[in-house]
Amino acid sequence: MLNDVTTSLEDVQDEFLRLVYKETFLIGHSLENDLLALKISHDLVIDTAVLYKHPRGGSYKTALRVLARKFLSKDIQDSLKGHDSIEDANTAMELAVLKIRHGPGFGSPPNFLRKKLLTVLSESGKTSSLIDDVSIVKQYGCGTCHSIPVSSDDEALSKAQKEVKKSYTQFIWMQFSELNSYLKKQADDREKFSTKLAELISLLTCHKKSVNNGFVRCSISSELREILTRINSRIRNLYTSLPVNTMLIVFTGHGDTASIHRLRKMLKEDSEIDVCHGKLVKVLEELQAKAEVALCFVGVKH
Repeated sequence: MLNDVTTSLEDVQDEFLRLVYKETFLIGHSLENDLLALKISHDLVIDTAVLYKHPRGGSYKTALRVLARKFLSKDIQDSLKGHDSIEDANTAMELAVLKIRHGPGFGSPPNFLRKKLLTVLSESGKTSSLIDDVSIVKQYGCGTCHSIPVSSDDEALSKAQKEVKKSYTQFIWMQFSELNSYLKKQADDREKFSTKLAELISLLTCHKKSVNNGFVRCSISSELREILTRINSRIRNLYTSLPVNTMLIVFTGHGDTASIHRLRKMLKEDSEIDVCHGKLVKVLEELQAKAEVALCFVGVKH
């Protein structure tokens, strides 16, 4: 695709600096990715990913297409060819103007969404149980919540199966963490992560897109298949243990955030790697788009 391209990064930087002065405001969405790719630092930035706070707070960011649909009533990024940079830029500008026109509170989530779920349940007179890693239990346990720290998925399943038998417990939260631990371990392994990057770059270059969602499909290792099989088995066992008329909600959560954090660190530190900087940014965009996709399954035990 880029065989006949002669424009260098320095050429793009020079063109950028001819258009953008020190006093110029840059408006866009998640502009840190673009500035990282350009290797340019700029102080005056209006970023709609920051202006419109995610309901979960912290470092979470709402996708531009979600903001466009919610506040501008329009669909963007619906082409299999990828993003339209002009469309994205215009959308970010419209969102910024809306925020400026209506004030800093516009588009912010209601206050009750900022509260911890277990706090809301406790204030409503509901008894709940929190089964998770000790750090999560310390951070989110509160009120009438029963905090139960565990160190493995099998222990979490065992504790949950006991809690569901208690008639006075009306809500139980638990998390299977084996998959997240695996993804973090893969991202921390330099050799394995380099192999994954090479595969992603190759697939992106060859445009081997999935017909259903346009995402690149990577191979699944036997170890990962075994982990997914164990998760499936644990969920089945938990469902079997539930009393009749109990609702079971399964959230997949965010995708491979460990790889995203690792790749962002590599780009920020400009690590010595034998990969084009621009290709790494493309991989980062692909990983971020996939990580934003989550599933929720809801069922009632009969």
